[in-house]
Amino acid sequence: MGTPLQAGDVAVIAYNTDSIDSFAWVALRDIPPNTLIHFTNSSVSNGWFRWGDHLGRTAGPGPLTWTSTNLLQAGSVVSWVAGTQKCWSVGILSGGGMTLSAEGDQIFAYTGTIAYNAAGASPWLGDVTNAVMLFGLNFANNGWDNVNGGVNTSFIPPGLSVGAHTAVHVGNGDNGYYCGSRMGRVSYLLHAIALSGNWISSNDFINPAAWPLSFVIKPPRGTLISVE
Repeated sequence: MGTPLQAGDVAVIAYNTDSIDSFAWVALRDIPPNTLIHFTNSSVSNGWFRWGDHLGRTAGPGPLTWTSTNLLQAGSVVSWVAGTQKCWSVGILSGGGMTLSAEGDQIFAYTGTIAYNAAGASPWLGDVTNAVMLFGLNFANNGWDNVNGGVNTSFIPPGLSVGAHTAVHVGNGDNGYYCGSRMGRVSYLLHAIALSGNWISSNDFINPAAWPLSFVIKPPRGTLISVE
């Protein structure tokens, strides 16, 4: 199975909130077959997820889940599109889709489980004890809100940080995609993705055909490469 996924192993690199909701993410390491990655736009307050936004809806509850059918190579981009036929560009779809808000929203990727826990302060009832947060993208608002939190704003969840470039705010555009360098080491790419100046944003729907198709991930410094 390899090493479990950790923060910064994937990054969200595109989103649309207008017309047909959609987003894309890039694998920054090889992802083995049968790996599950979950996505939600539920917001966070004091380390707890807002349960009713997406995770705990009665009809079609989240999270939105991607399951790899084969090895997904580092640098691969995977996209999700809502509409009549919700689907991933590659992999197996399960769980509940997301309705992204042009008034401000976020997309979190994680493994494990966010579970209902009545010990939380309603509506913040999503317990992250058994989840590993991988990445968070915040958009269409003024940035991460670690004071109040709400439907359209969010705290940074446990395990992610601005400093590590795993909690990223890209401005107040309703729709956007990363347009910076797509070749480099993981640390370089995460830093580049975190810079709002490397994003194209619009208040109108952006055709996903404009989104990045793939990245080239260079090995860490000091990695021995066989020449056989």
